[in-house]
Amino acid sequence: MNGNDIYKALEEAFPRTLAYEWDNVGVMIGTMNKPITHVFVTLDVTKDCLKAAKEAGADLIIAHHPLIFTAFNAIHYDTYKGQLIRDIIKSDITIFAAHTNYDIARGGMNDMLAMKLGLVQTTQLSPVDETHGLGRIGKFPSKIPLNDAIKSIKTALDIPDARYIGAKGNKTIETVALIGGSGSDFASQAKAKGADLYITGDVTYHKAHEMLEMGLCVLDVGHSAEKHFKQALRDWMKTRFSELKISIYEPSQNPYMQV
Repeated sequence: MNGNDIYKALEEAFPRTLAYEWDNVGVMIGTMNKPITHVFVTLDVTKDCLKAAKEAGADLIIAHHPLIFTAFNAIHYDTYKGQLIRDIIKSDITIFAAHTNYDIARGGMNDMLAMKLGLVQTTQLSPVDETHGLGRIGKFPSKIPLNDAIKSIKTALDIPDARYIGAKGNKTIETVALIGGSGSDFASQAKAKGADLYITGDVTYHKAHEMLEMGLCVLDVGHSAEKHFKQALRDWMKTRFSELKISIYEPSQNPYMQV
C-alpha cells in the first residue's frame, strides 16, 4: 500500500495541529509517498533500532519521540546524530514521529494510560478544545491507601521503579491526574482540579520542591510509562491496515540504569 494512506489515517486521528509549537512531528526523514509493506514502531529512533528495522526489511519507522527537534545548519558525520541521519537516508527507511499530537489527541497516550489504570469519569487535565487536551484526570472506582495505589500503578504500567514526592501517612487516593512524559508544568492544574495523586515524569529537584510546598502528591515514573505507545499504536494500525506487517522494537530504550 502507499504510505500516503497511512499518513492520512495518522493525520485524521492525531492531527499535527494539536502538537505544541516547540514540537516537531510528522515525517522527519524520507517520504510517505512510496509503497509500504512493513512498519516498525518504537519509542526512540536509535542506531540499534535502525539496524533492527533494516534487518527486518522495514520501510517505515514510526516513533513517539522526534528524531529531530530543532533546526540545524549542518549534518556532520563525526557526530552521533549526523551518523544516524546518514545511515537512515542510505537505508531509504522513512522516519515519522507522533509526539505531543498523539499525547493530546482523543484515544492517544493519556487516554490509553488512564484506561490501563482503570480510571473512571476521566476528563482532560489541560483542555485544548472540547475533544482534545493534554493529560487526564479521573477516579479510581473506590478510595485506596496511598501505598496500595502506588503498587497498583506500578503494576498496571509495568514500571519497576518510581519516585514519590509528598506526604505519606494514612493518605488515601481516589482522584488521579496524569500526563505521560514530562508534565511538571501542569502540576498546579492537577492540584486545582483536586487530584489526590499526580502521575508524570522527569520531575526536577526544584519542581519537586514546588510540588511539595503546594501539598501535591506526585509519582514520578520517568518516561517509562510511554513505552506503552508501541503496543497501542500497533493495535490501532492493525485495525485499519490489516495487510501491513507491523513490528515493535522490543528492547528497553530507558537510558537510565540502577547502580
